[in-house]
Amino acid sequence: MPQAIASAIVAWIGASGVIGAVLTVALTIAITAGINALIGTIFGTGTPKPSDGQQVTRQPVGSRRRHYGIIHTAGQLSFLESSGGTLGMVLTLGTGEEGDILEHRINGNKVTVNSSGTVTESSFHGAIHIYTRSGSSTQTAIAQLTAKFPQWTSAHRQLGCAHAALVCDPVDQDKFSEVYNGQMPAYTQVRWGSRVYDPRLDSTAGGAGPVRLSDSSTWPRSDNAALVIADYFAHSDGYGGGYGNVNWGRVAIEADICDQTVIAVTGASIKRWRIWASYSLSTDERRQVLANMLKACDAFCWQDAGGKFNFMVGRYVAPTVVVTDDHVLSMTAVLGPKATERVSAVKVLYTEASIGYREQESATVGPAEASEDPNTDPQSVELYFAPHHNQAVRIGKLVLARLGNRWHITAELNLYGLNLLGERFCRLELAQLGVSADFMVEGLKLDLAKMRVTATLTEVKADDWEFDAVTEEGTPPLVPEDTTTTIVIPVPNAVTLTSVQISLGSGQGVAIEASWSTSRAGLTYEVRYRPTSGGTWVSMAVDNTARTARSGPVNSGVQYEVQVRALSISYWASAWSESVDITPTATVSLSAPSELAASGAVGAADVSFRMPTGATLAFARLYRNSADDFASSTQVGGDLVGGLGEVMSVHDGGLPVGMKYYWVRAYATGGGSSALAGPVTATVS
Repeated sequence: MPQAIASAIVAWIGASGVIGAVLTVALTIAITAGINALIGTIFGTGTPKPSDGQQVTRQPVGSRRRHYGIIHTAGQLSFLESSGGTLGMVLTLGTGEEGDILEHRINGNKVTVNSSGTVTESSFHGAIHIYTRSGSSTQTAIAQLTAKFPQWTSAHRQLGCAHAALVCDPVDQDKFSEVYNGQMPAYTQVRWGSRVYDPRLDSTAGGAGPVRLSDSSTWPRSDNAALVIADYFAHSDGYGGGYGNVNWGRVAIEADICDQTVIAVTGASIKRWRIWASYSLSTDERRQVLANMLKACDAFCWQDAGGKFNFMVGRYVAPTVVVTDDHVLSMTAVLGPKATERVSAVKVLYTEASIGYREQESATVGPAEASEDPNTDPQSVELYFAPHHNQAVRIGKLVLARLGNRWHITAELNLYGLNLLGERFCRLELAQLGVSADFMVEGLKLDLAKMRVTATLTEVKADDWEFDAVTEEGTPPLVPEDTTTTIVIPVPNAVTLTSVQISLGSGQGVAIEASWSTSRAGLTYEVRYRPTSGGTWVSMAVDNTARTARSGPVNSGVQYEVQVRALSISYWASAWSESVDITPTATVSLSAPSELAASGAVGAADVSFRMPTGATLAFARLYRNSADDFASSTQVGGDLVGGLGEVMSVHDGGLPVGMKYYWVRAYATGGGSSALAGPVTATVS
């Protein structure tokens, strides 16, 4: 059997000419949890933190960045200009098509953006506008920016780069501090990163669905660790291995494992293995990025004889390969790391959504007494690609176990060692060393000239992967996302409204006056009104000392609603009070029509009167009844419009025989009417 495997590998090498770069990497890094890698993880140099990507970078030529899962980033400042008091800026957020924006943030605070791109929070007074592009290959330049800044033309499309533009309008001096707080707005965005191919959704690849490997627009958004690792390995802006060099059948199996549900100590249901990742194309080493992804889900990778990239995410599988003394040519064995590199407890640094998608330290993983002993401070393990406390602690448990009192063996095997290709676990039965245990295959090195296989092995136990969140996860040290102090401003109460008569030249009008009370001093107020039927809110002039406000002229006889709110000196605002309604009516000084007269005729009556001479005169109305009862009278014809003092004549025809009673009343501009003139009578024959 070993000779057959060796012959197959030698034949493959002969056909290809060289062992591929993928094989070299797969066999060299394998999983990143080997003893040397683990020691490097704890005692080595650090990697970029999630919060590092939330700072705006200003470089002449900035590095492009690529993202997976849910990420919170700023970006490279690509454009910054001002014109006529308006500030414009562009931040290039990432490379490749991204999208599904979850949150816009300004200065670290979430803001809401309407369909026109305007930030709707009242503290910004409509002055800040945000426009985005997802990074598609067909996207257009942001027209709202090109309209105000000719330097940014329609050719500035940034194809293949997700970006955001901010247009910041000038504001009145009294609102400047509230809107801008003395600084240029710092914009960040929470969104889904790159799409990833899911073979389980591809009906042409053994799955079910419309996803196609050849059409990235069909790929879903996902933080499934297996799908992310496969895409990173294959993508030209990732490891660059090529999509044709991935065993997608294996990926589908591992993706199902990643989607399994686990219950966190908080009771939340989460997927077993997820990855939220962000990396620089120019400064982050590709192999290290892949290693960090593997570490985030305790994964192991290898290349099969067909040249395909394979991996297995974290779980225990009972070994089928047993290595005995007969297979070992030589070996070195160490029980645990050196004394200076031993740890009794660890804390895992992961990405926590509830504090703004920044790095967070997990609960201590290890015995309770380790946290209390000042000589055994927990060591930190960087796992920034892990997006949940539960996932971080599960990895922490595995790390701590492998750095404990476990065997770490480097064995030179005969060709039987080729059976370890593609195996994550094996069984060692070594009588000479007194070892009978399961081991993890950390790495393999082939020396086909000497027909030998060197295996790096770490002792493991099946219960290393067992995890009870209630007893093992600890308390997630969560911090509220919004740590700013919430200031509650009392809503003004006892709002009362009155009609105020105002003079409009030679006429008469009406306005609304509001008054209110509040339980707190030192506040200013805003008051607004509009017709209750709907329309635009209009501000009223406010006397803050007297707690009163007055509108301009309003239409007499129309119902209005009024609301009041309070403001602190730092522009914290209360909620608007409930609407209070009023129907203001102008008091009109308009005399009644005079000289009202009526005469009867056959089937008709002729009526005349003189219009009043008041400047507010609008029209008059003539009324008729068959009895001396104005309340049940009806209007004759339409409104009668005439000049001041003009004599008006009305022929009222088609009447039945009998006595008719007539009244007349004048009406003023803006509403209101004169006293009633009449009745006069006419007998219709």
